[in-house]
Amino acid sequence: MPLESRLDVLNRVQEQLYLGQMPPKKKKKQPTEAERVKMLSWVAAELKKHDASTLEGKLRYPNYGNHVSHEKLFSGEIVAKPYTPARRWLVSPQIFIERINAVFGLEGGSRQRSFYGVTIPVILPDHSGVRYYDTTTLNGGHLLMMLTNADWISEKQLREARIKNGEIKSNEFLNPKDRWSPRRTPEAFELIVTKKSPPTEAEMSAAIHTQYQCVLQRDANKSELERHLKLFKESIFLAGNTEGLRQMLVSVLLKSDFMYRYEFGAGEVDGTGRMKLSPREASYAIAYALSDRNPDAELLKAAAEGRLNTKEDYRREVSRMLNDESSFAGQGAPEVNGKGLSSHKVSHPKINRFFREFFGYPNMTKVFKDTKRSGGFYSNAGRGTAGTSGHVIDEADKIVDHILRKDQNVFEQLLTTDEYFVYHTRPDEQTAAIIGRWREAYDVLKNEPWQKEPGQVSLKHEELLKKNLGLKVPQQKKGKGRHDNTLVRLMGYFEATFGRGSTPYTNPPWAHGFRHQYSEIYNLAPIPGSRGGDTGQKGWDFQVKQPFKIQNRKGILTHPAWLLAHSQNTETDPVRRGKWIREKLLAGYVPDVPITVDAQIPEDHHRTLRERLDEVTSPQECWKCHVHMNPLGLTFEMFDDFGRFRIAEALEHPENLIKVGNGKSSASVYKTKPLNISGVLKGTGDPTLDGEVKDAYDLIDRLAKSRRVRQSIIRHAFRYFMGRNELLSDSQTLIDAEIAYANNGGSFKSVIISLLTSDSFIYRKET
Repeated sequence: MPLESRLDVLNRVQEQLYLGQMPPKKKKKQPTEAERVKMLSWVAAELKKHDASTLEGKLRYPNYGNHVSHEKLFSGEIVAKPYTPARRWLVSPQIFIERINAVFGLEGGSRQRSFYGVTIPVILPDHSGVRYYDTTTLNGGHLLMMLTNADWISEKQLREARIKNGEIKSNEFLNPKDRWSPRRTPEAFELIVTKKSPPTEAEMSAAIHTQYQCVLQRDANKSELERHLKLFKESIFLAGNTEGLRQMLVSVLLKSDFMYRYEFGAGEVDGTGRMKLSPREASYAIAYALSDRNPDAELLKAAAEGRLNTKEDYRREVSRMLNDESSFAGQGAPEVNGKGLSSHKVSHPKINRFFREFFGYPNMTKVFKDTKRSGGFYSNAGRGTAGTSGHVIDEADKIVDHILRKDQNVFEQLLTTDEYFVYHTRPDEQTAAIIGRWREAYDVLKNEPWQKEPGQVSLKHEELLKKNLGLKVPQQKKGKGRHDNTLVRLMGYFEATFGRGSTPYTNPPWAHGFRHQYSEIYNLAPIPGSRGGDTGQKGWDFQVKQPFKIQNRKGILTHPAWLLAHSQNTETDPVRRGKWIREKLLAGYVPDVPITVDAQIPEDHHRTLRERLDEVTSPQECWKCHVHMNPLGLTFEMFDDFGRFRIAEALEHPENLIKVGNGKSSASVYKTKPLNISGVLKGTGDPTLDGEVKDAYDLIDRLAKSRRVRQSIIRHAFRYFMGRNELLSDSQTLIDAEIAYANNGGSFKSVIISLLTSDSFIYRKET
């Protein structure tokens, strides 16, 4: 057999042996663990002779993380010392933007979330789960973007000095759409731009060191300084002070250090070949684990003073940053910002982002829905707006943040909470004050002729209207604008709410930018007037104090954001939902669909989705994979593809049509068929939890009690904060993190502290 073919066979054997797929599980005679290890060792040795193993590379990627034995990781049998392989890895998109903020010296409110002339060269996958790994390297495409970015950044760095020197006017921009610029040019740069003669070598050296501080937060070393000085002198000779300086700035911005994180370790090597991170490396590792920003002043000071070497040093700094509620605060999800929506502020966006990525509910924005099918309440993302998905994602974010702030039984609470946020646009106190003023005004005015004689009523109660309703006096029957508050509009709104025993939402449906017509996604009645004219029916009783309990919901997995993110355009997706639970909560693995399989569910408008799915996945060659997904995901068929609770499935087809809806305020009605929402839970390792389940609620309750689920979430947290998959040698790190969670009342902060003070985080090793 030719060598290439032989190596291909050995790679396939190695992978199937490692994954436990060889021999096939149906074979009665299986090798012992010792025999399997011996065979694996032989195959690995053969492949190593030719540096040809493909498995080792694959095991670094996110979709292979669960292939490391869960049982071995938490059994305590592994005695190897934890470490992370020495590495350099590309910065994340968020870190990249923060590095540019650092170049310009932007802090606090002046920090930018994006820059017009900058293209982010790093793109993360959009799947559920941890997305930022240490597996990507620079390529030609990255370098081209870096060059364009460096030109833009260097122009902006020198802009204020050039204005001062009379080279350009303050209102002069190369691109009229790109009018942002930093407020100042660093002194060392300004001196050279405004100098009429060539700069001295000392002045050029100062400028080089300044740019290194801006870009890499350190001075240039001797060889770097010599190299840049030579280029600097040549550029000034050829192009003059300003352009010569700009070329030097570009050359520093193009250093690969600007795009990479370096973690190689320094100092003494211990008996197992490990080295601790250097204090500088540690300061960046901690900073980027808890935020996207470069190390703050206290971290840098600790590193410079030799106070970032021991586990207690790490614990001190990690605890300080976690307890700082303001320095790292920012919007939790700026990507949902748009018309009528601004993401709420959280104390540590990087920490909240773990759960956003783990649950994957932000992917709701990528699912297109037919608005008419919803009866008009659902709007898709479009230009300048994330649509209904943006608001619902933001409401899921608020649940996560609410639970993280309490920091007690975090995993269990995320899975089982029955408290939700809906239309929560203000702090409870502000909402209560507005409702109180409105109710006072309504009680006074409800018996007045406000509809027929608004002018006279407004004059009679002038102070009340001004103080409680913010209205001008006298009032007319009709307002000048379609979005204006008027006495007639407000009192009509109050009659439809207070007058029917419910509380009005504090943003009336005629308000400019009103987007809150989606309460039905939670099976809540609409706000009166939000879906066309007043129907005369009692609308949703808006809840002033939030979060509040909603019927037929339990945790993030029944939140519309998660349900829609794991749905198809016109149907639910029990397979994807089941796969998510198997892989994210049960630390299991489901093979990818073979390319020879046509994974389509047959159309049949007389049967439910479950009935059709059962038919197509029942053959043994399909069921061997679907057995790990379907029995879990099908329990969520109690929710439709818009995330609404249901007891029967609508058979949407013209021949089943009962009543045509207008698509704006009503949906078409179809014949329905009863649902089967039972399922089976296997894989918790606990016989008291495994078994048949009645529905999604039963499944979730059992998952929340499972130690394996807790461990699985900790494994994903490990990947998030370490930027890599677990190794068997990380066993003690994971065990310690679980103990920290259990011993501290289910505190996620304790998990973070445990992970970021572990040997896996502190030590590096050449592999």
